[in-house]
Amino acid sequence: MREDVKSALGKASAGMVLLAFVAVAFVLFTWWRWGRFITSTIKYVVENLASRSGISTNLLYAIVIIGTIPFFWAVAKYMHGAWFWLRGLRPGLRLYKSIHGMIIVAYVGLYFLATYFVSRDSLAYKYCAVTPEGIKVFDDRVKDPVYGIQTEPCTFQQIVEIRRIKNPGLGPQRISVSDARTFAFFDPVTHNPRVWYHKRTDGTYEFFDRAGFDPETSAPLREMDLETRDDAIRLQDQHVAEQQQRNQDALAAQYINAQVRRRSENSQIAILILSSGDSQFAGLDEALRQATSGRGLTPVTSFFKPRFVQEGRAERLFAGDWDAVGQFGMADRVDEVLIGNASSSTTNSSEFEGLITTNLTLELKCLNTRQQSVCGTQSFTAAGAGYTKEDSLHNATEKVRPQIDAFVNALRLD
Repeated sequence: MREDVKSALGKASAGMVLLAFVAVAFVLFTWWRWGRFITSTIKYVVENLASRSGISTNLLYAIVIIGTIPFFWAVAKYMHGAWFWLRGLRPGLRLYKSIHGMIIVAYVGLYFLATYFVSRDSLAYKYCAVTPEGIKVFDDRVKDPVYGIQTEPCTFQQIVEIRRIKNPGLGPQRISVSDARTFAFFDPVTHNPRVWYHKRTDGTYEFFDRAGFDPETSAPLREMDLETRDDAIRLQDQHVAEQQQRNQDALAAQYINAQVRRRSENSQIAILILSSGDSQFAGLDEALRQATSGRGLTPVTSFFKPRFVQEGRAERLFAGDWDAVGQFGMADRVDEVLIGNASSSTTNSSEFEGLITTNLTLELKCLNTRQQSVCGTQSFTAAGAGYTKEDSLHNATEKVRPQIDAFVNALRLD
């Protein structure tokens, strides 16, 4: 009898141990499955949203973990029974019979709604169809419902084209470099280029803010380097000099003949005679022209325009003011300026009726435009008689010719 009791107690003990083991195993399994369900669900949601939106996974984990507290509470309440827990959470009408199931359904719908909104620009996950209306985008691999064209995964070129339509500023944009000498072409910390360029056929440069291709020629853009920067500075200085020359020519054209350019084969000398009255000294111009030609110079008698004289610039130049020489670039046009100040007075003869005497006074100066120095100066006087003012002035001019020739021949020309 005692042996039967002992045997029964032993079996009971073994059963209790087995039952405890099963209970512990079930609890451990439940904890493991609950933990796996929670972590895998959160990871699945975060990875899908992050891959389609580009949002930080840290931020998404924080939002999803906090935001799904009601969801996992509803799942725990809904699956309170072991039988339902062992079967897993599956769709069915029972979900709509309790508040917990309704919460679960609402969260599933919310997930798909969030996926839709964050993936609107996720073109790498979408499918494209090239139709007569342009490129159409779909979420799944289907046929275009209008043209029946089968969609394919969107290519890089198609994605770029779609993005360019929505964002016209996509791709490299031209930047204006007002001063290549001071412009920050390189990052001050990393020393990496901040500018890309394309060199035109005329040797000038176009600058862009990022890598890519030239929008006009499709040529690949190059990174900025020191050699290109130095060449851009050289071209800029050249352009500035050309612009200054154009401005100078435009200003000079109002006062002088800007078409005249200095020649290398022989010296050019501009001739200008100022008069203090209404007298005309064309004979002196001709005398100076012939004298300079005889010296081997090329005379330019139409170099100065009336405005140069009217505004007093000629008088200031004669008095030693060299501003007009530099302002109008005379050194690039003529080698010397022969400027004179002429005056005349007439008297009637008391012995011969009708006889007029003209007293001619001429002060000449030779100015070297390149050195801005005086290359000769002299005053002349002569008297000429005639029965008209023109004849008497002509005779006085003829008398002064030998002195003019001697003066021109004695000029210190370099």
